[in-house]
Amino acid sequence: MQSPHVEHLARSFVALDERSKASFCLWIAVQVRDALTPAEAQRVGISHVVATLQAWEAGSPVTGEHLNEQLMDANDEGLYANLGRGPSETDTAIEAVGGSVCYIAWIAYRKAGQQHLPDGIDGVNDDFITWIVQQAVDCRAVTHEACLSAIRKFASG
Repeated sequence: MQSPHVEHLARSFVALDERSKASFCLWIAVQVRDALTPAEAQRVGISHVVATLQAWEAGSPVTGEHLNEQLMDANDEGLYANLGRGPSETDTAIEAVGGSVCYIAWIAYRKAGQQHLPDGIDGVNDDFITWIVQQAVDCRAVTHEACLSAIRKFASG
């Protein structure tokens, strides 16, 4: 059973429009990147992934497939290739940013009208945000209170 705090966060997130939901996920990814040292964020690929998410949000032609490949491509390269290669806190940061990528890729695929989503993206929905937030909290990038505050900011436009 989730705490009332997490339930309130989830309800607040669901009430956002799709663009604001994506902006919140990007906000999480930026907070996680900034919680790591710049060298660590660069080493594990988080800096590159955040830049790709920012480009998508700014309107660059970044597809759901391109976002999904940021996680792991056909050459076994990408954000998830760095799991288990550093401290557990870095792995948690990778999972948090990866979750944000999955959510935004899910939106991009849906906007493109794609019916069959790739593994890992096919299970994404609005409930997924609680897991993303928990990963970001666990790597000490955010607090639940900061997340609620950010959601309120995105809700107000």
